[in-house]
Amino acid sequence: MSKAIVLSRVSSVGQDLSQQTDEVLREAHKDGYTNRNIIIIEDVESAIKLSEEERHGLNKMKDHINKNPKIECVYIYELSRLSRRQLVLFSIRDFLVERKIQLICLKPYFRLLEFNGEMSQTGSLMFSLFSSLSESEMMLKKERMMRGRRRNKELGRSVGGRPPFGYDVDKEKRYIINRSESVIIYRIFNDYGYNNKSMKDIAIELKEEGYFPNYQINTMRLRVHNILNNKIYIGEFPYPKIISEELYNLVQHNIERSNQNKITRKKEPFLLKGLVCDARTGYLLSINGALNSYFSKTHSGVSIRRSNIDPVVWEHSKMMYERYVMNKDKLLQQIRSAYKTTAKKISVVDQEIKDIATKLERVEESYILGRISKKKSEQLRTRLIEERKLKKNRREELVDLFIKKQSQRKCLILDSINEKLLTHEDKVEIINKVVSIVMVEKPNPTYSIVKVYNRINSLVYVYEVHCWRHSWELIRESTSNKDPHTEVKMWTR
Repeated sequence: MSKAIVLSRVSSVGQDLSQQTDEVLREAHKDGYTNRNIIIIEDVESAIKLSEEERHGLNKMKDHINKNPKIECVYIYELSRLSRRQLVLFSIRDFLVERKIQLICLKPYFRLLEFNGEMSQTGSLMFSLFSSLSESEMMLKKERMMRGRRRNKELGRSVGGRPPFGYDVDKEKRYIINRSESVIIYRIFNDYGYNNKSMKDIAIELKEEGYFPNYQINTMRLRVHNILNNKIYIGEFPYPKIISEELYNLVQHNIERSNQNKITRKKEPFLLKGLVCDARTGYLLSINGALNSYFSKTHSGVSIRRSNIDPVVWEHSKMMYERYVMNKDKLLQQIRSAYKTTAKKISVVDQEIKDIATKLERVEESYILGRISKKKSEQLRTRLIEERKLKKNRREELVDLFIKKQSQRKCLILDSINEKLLTHEDKVEIINKVVSIVMVEKPNPTYSIVKVYNRINSLVYVYEVHCWRHSWELIRESTSNKDPHTEVKMWTR
């Protein structure tokens, strides 16, 4: 015995689903189907908010058809009850036509198939026309919804979803302060601004006290960071003020100072690693980062602060490089290549920043259309904003490098080296091209004797370095026929 499916759907709880089902059932009864042979599928789900993959009614209908070969007909009240998207509607049509299952629509009335199981011209035309109208109607609803949300935002009202931490929404959809959450907000700002606590320390304390139990420490630290950088808490429209502008500005100052300290704490690497030796023993000097010096591991060996020897050898290397080694044409070629590479990198980063902006728009759209939750939207926005911040920082670095390469090019045209434009690696490369080895002798705690052996000629330059005054002078030049490397002993534990 043949069977039929009656598919009813409304987009909101307030609409009468039973009335729609009754009308469609009456049509099925006219065609000779009894309640025993009718499968009723009812759903309350928004065509705007749900993706087609999430449409339970459609999935149920397809499951019944695939499992029951006796189903010959599907009844619907109107075409939009199936879907409002043309692509999906045509997919459903093909699904039914392939199985020779009749589709009967009441408003407006049409049958998709002829009695021989082939698609009728009238049915095909009606299906195409009203599928187009359904999609147009859906787009208009979306536009009205988005326009309403934008209007609410302009008026300072909530646009839906969960309000930011520290706020609630009243009956008029206006933001009001959540007393318990605002206490935590003030505490976070106060601890960071006045009590000099780090973001990690604040996160750990909140976790230990039972706040945000579902957050890991790193996630909690990120949340504290986002709270401290959020201007809504100083009363930015449409949110009421929780903290003072004075406290907010203090926090921003502390954040900036912390970031600068991180940069300054990062010491520049040693320029003369593997080149400095003890003149008395011939041993290579090791590096002590904590004391910022070169030192001998042997008992009563020589040591010298980096600030006393690195500038001497660098100035010497720069002079010799400009005089004997510098190939202006080759260097210009290298700089031009680096110049083009940097410009290309900037272009790539710019495109990545644009892509992130597009992703942010999609997240906002998905949230407005109800495809994702408020929590998911916030998580995605936070991740994308952090990613965009990193990309912008990288772009600033590349722009600085780009400007630097421009300046290097101008500098080379003037036949000189501007050390401010050179990286640490550039300086090390120049030194290694000029200097073979550096011998240090310390006859007196107040000064050292530094002998610089050159790769490019047999001259040895001897400098007297005044340790307390951080100054030096060239005391003599001599010719050395002896390879200084033969005197160097490798120190091993």
